[in-house]
Amino acid sequence: MTARAGVTTMLLVALPFFAASSAEASVPQAGVLPRGGAYVLSADATVATAAVGLWFRAPAAGYDNATVGIGDLAATAAAVAPLAGGKSLYALVHTVGGELNIEVYPDIVGIGAVVPAAAARRVVAGMTSAYFAPSIDDAAVKTARANAAVLSVQQRYEADTMLHDLLFEHVFAAGPARYPPLPSAVSQLTSISTSQISAYAKRAFRASNSVLTLSGNVDVSAVGAVTDGNGGGPMEPPYDSKPAGGPRSATVQGAIDGLGLAWVGPSIADERAATALDFVADYLFREQTGIVWKAVDRSGPDALIVGQFITLHDPGVMIVTIGGSGQKEVQQHVLDALDRLQQPLDAPTFSAAREAFLYHVASETQTPQQRADNFGWYTVEGDPEYAPGIPDGKYERLARALDPAYVAEVVRRYLREPAVVELVAPPSKKSAS
Repeated sequence: MTARAGVTTMLLVALPFFAASSAEASVPQAGVLPRGGAYVLSADATVATAAVGLWFRAPAAGYDNATVGIGDLAATAAAVAPLAGGKSLYALVHTVGGELNIEVYPDIVGIGAVVPAAAARRVVAGMTSAYFAPSIDDAAVKTARANAAVLSVQQRYEADTMLHDLLFEHVFAAGPARYPPLPSAVSQLTSISTSQISAYAKRAFRASNSVLTLSGNVDVSAVGAVTDGNGGGPMEPPYDSKPAGGPRSATVQGAIDGLGLAWVGPSIADERAATALDFVADYLFREQTGIVWKAVDRSGPDALIVGQFITLHDPGVMIVTIGGSGQKEVQQHVLDALDRLQQPLDAPTFSAAREAFLYHVASETQTPQQRADNFGWYTVEGDPEYAPGIPDGKYERLARALDPAYVAEVVRRYLREPAVVELVAPPSKKSAS
């Protein structure tokens, strides 16, 4: 299942830590936090780990969309700043042998920790203290800048990440989705002051703008470990972006070559159409099993393709990124496959593809972290009941109800003319003979 994509994922990993998988998760509980915000909990006593997350509606480029990188800097600085006891959230998670992930998207900031179940309450307390009452100083900002600078340089050589950012810039005319979570120039990070970062954090990370997600071997008593907050109040409204008029194409200079295609899709409110496009992405582009993926894999050893529908509040986006050799030929493979899908698949082929899709969804919502991430994402995007992984939930029922004619109709409606971005590296300099 590729219902969402990490535009930027920042890992602050102390030690490798793997969550056991299980299919015994309960139907999630939802409620209100004692000091503002909401929680979603999916308990599973059969595993030894717990996933704890905080998710916020917050534009990554600042509330004016003019400060690219501020969301990333704020999220990281809050994680490494000392708490009341002198230890940062990052150090706390490290101490208990866990893993801390920070994910910054154009409209969302997500913090996630996977820890031994016995440490869940301590991590809930530390995480809510770090974000609900951020105390960001110059030292924390210095660490955040260094981390962001490394990621910014690294991403220049990741065609998939670069193309995601560029495609969003060309698909949207206005709003946070036009701007990458990290700037291309590291110098831009140093121009964002500690006071700006602190002010952003206090607005973005307040309790009333949060969703606490708990999954794995944890129960509702963990909610009582929330240590800070600022009272009730509504969450920020979703930060939607305005689509550009018609498909747009561009050629962009970059460190490596790549090719990307994107189509504006349905909002999360149109659950049936969004599920259909998840199915299309799975059927065509899933690694190892997608029909286009397999065709590309046969065509050359270094040809690469990644495709996914990204579920957003309004609108969602279908993205395909292509790397390696024969990029134009791969692009034609994609367009030809979508042309064929404008007509309904035959019943046996569709039935097999739908069963495979259901299996993939189930297999990717097994671990506590996968479930916690899904609950956080879909809640912040505005439809928590639609999150994949809920036993006999809305997503599973919609997926089972898909039929060939409807999928073909959705393909005709949304996947005709793509925006296309070609990433072109400068020619290599050969030494004179």
